[in-house]
Amino acid sequence: MKHGADLAMLRTFLSVYRCAGVAKAAGQLGLSQPAVSRHLKALEGAMGRSLFDRLGRGVAPTQAGVLLASAVAAHLDALEGAIDGLASPSATAPVLLGAPSDLLAIHVLPQLTPLLARGVHVHCRIGLSLELTQALLHDELDLVVMTQIEQAPTRQLHLRHLREEEFVLVGQAGEAAYAPQNDTRRFIGYSPAMPMARRYFRMCWGIQPPAPALTVADLRAVVAAVTAGAGLSVVPRYLAQEALDAGRLSLLHTPVTPVNNSIYLATRRGREHLPQIRAAFELLCRTA
Repeated sequence: MKHGADLAMLRTFLSVYRCAGVAKAAGQLGLSQPAVSRHLKALEGAMGRSLFDRLGRGVAPTQAGVLLASAVAAHLDALEGAIDGLASPSATAPVLLGAPSDLLAIHVLPQLTPLLARGVHVHCRIGLSLELTQALLHDELDLVVMTQIEQAPTRQLHLRHLREEEFVLVGQAGEAAYAPQNDTRRFIGYSPAMPMARRYFRMCWGIQPPAPALTVADLRAVVAAVTAGAGLSVVPRYLAQEALDAGRLSLLHTPVTPVNNSIYLATRRGREHLPQIRAAFELLCRTA
């Protein structure tokens, strides 16, 4: 190249730009941090301008860095997609999919039956959004169903809206309405952090929920525990509706505005054009 920059330097630059840090980019690229720094220094030398401001923790792009990223990102992603496509030219290449267990069982696997009928092998991994997203960025997974995108590295992801879910506060049939000021009843959560309850309590009352007395990483099990009288919980309505209709669960609070959450399907940016990934996106998002 006449400016002395090569594709490796540009790929390193784009990774640092998307990761907002040299260390994270080095891990993603399989390079040492000094090697990443050398690429950046060489590229900045070739361009004659600084591309990043070095911060205490991480880096921030300069105006020149932002302009370069906007100019090269789509082209580099397309090149990487083309190479991946040549390596896996068939729409029957395996798909590695990560999702929470309840979403996988109820909303994902039933939609993937046509993919299996084409001879595509699908291998599933159950987990939380954060750990699954990290696995996606390290190419351990091809697709991830994300229930949280706050603080996610969205610049590195190709995202499609999958569905909306409504959160409801439920208890065993006959339980009294929930009073946040002085209620001491136990709570059950999907994880110790209870992100669903945190969102619900923040939006409804501007407070944090109680710490859970029981956690289980399967929302269907959470609903079963609530039905059995083990405590209260905030869960997606689609999981509780059958028990609500049958009188085994009670709604303990009705917010003025429903508390909703958006769910997304994600792949690493640049891989959305691979035949098997594109086919999975089409099947899962066709009703979104």
